[in-house]
Amino acid sequence: MKYTMRAKSPTEIGALLQEGQERWLQVTKRWLEILTLDPRPQTGCTPKDIIWRKNKSKLYHYHSSVGRKYRTPVLFIYALINRAYILDLTPGMSIVEYLVDDGFDVYMLEWGDFNWEDRNLSFADLVFDYIAQAVKRVTAEAESENLTIIGYCMGGTMATMYTALFEKPRVQNLIYIATPVDFTDAGISSIWLAAPAFNADRVADTFQLIPRDFIDMGTRMLNPVNNYLGTYTRLWKLLDEGLSVHSWKVLNKWMSDGINFPGEAYRQWIKEFYQENRLVKNQIVLRGRTVHLQRIKSNLLALVGQRDHIVLPHQTAAALEYLGSREKTYLEFPVGHGGLVFGKAAREQVFPTVAEWLRNRSEKLN
Repeated sequence: MKYTMRAKSPTEIGALLQEGQERWLQVTKRWLEILTLDPRPQTGCTPKDIIWRKNKSKLYHYHSSVGRKYRTPVLFIYALINRAYILDLTPGMSIVEYLVDDGFDVYMLEWGDFNWEDRNLSFADLVFDYIAQAVKRVTAEAESENLTIIGYCMGGTMATMYTALFEKPRVQNLIYIATPVDFTDAGISSIWLAAPAFNADRVADTFQLIPRDFIDMGTRMLNPVNNYLGTYTRLWKLLDEGLSVHSWKVLNKWMSDGINFPGEAYRQWIKEFYQENRLVKNQIVLRGRTVHLQRIKSNLLALVGQRDHIVLPHQTAAALEYLGSREKTYLEFPVGHGGLVFGKAAREQVFPTVAEWLRNRSEKLN
């Protein structure tokens, strides 16, 4: 079979050259924007007060310019290895800001920077001494006997342990955003972290305080091409979604801004969750008390990303089987792990979904 190539006319060639020139000008303009923007742009911009502290942790209470419409407060809990501002990244791209502007009374427990003196913190410490105390402060501040907890990633797993152990104040609504519950099959993580090849005790005993770079490298290697080479492809994707270069800047800031992981909690996270899958077996014991998932009666909303390689969708979906909640809602979105809290889908689909679901399950103020 012979193929022939038709010669392009001068008009077509001119159009192609003009298109290339316009594209080049667009690229140049974007790079000039990047070079002139602050390399460490401001994040976590929603106005707030610090109403409680413990160690390096802070409990934030966010200000509302529209007034409070619901008595049931909302408490955000995020993963130990992250920075809190992923949930309040930048104006117009913040689930915290979205709920505050919708009239919810919003709080967040920020972990702060874990240092050498924090190396022995365990999940028992974090649940009993941090989350439980923050919940008491939130409900007292809000003058409410109930609350909503929204957990992002590992934050949702810790919220699960708290909710199973403490009946009061009552967790009326529990929202998972990319939260692992079942670790039977965690994808590549299950292969890499499998015992005895991966010795969590040796890692924890050697480092004691697990360095942020060690955690970051492990997370990035789950999808190395995208995480190491995808910085600028993410830029163009965000531009195609109509977001600004500033949005790319703040996202890149967060992605390279991890924190150290307390060694004792790391040991438990790898051994008891990834290697032994104790949570769904009701075998997690904190200060002599067993975490029984069936005790959780909260209304449940579970949100996952179909392309999430850090927390696979079925790891969250398992909550519908194991939790004792009567009302359970499970929703998937065509995004990855971060796409549930950042990007076009987050802003146009995830945030409105959370707000709408909460409106119907929160006590309204007269």
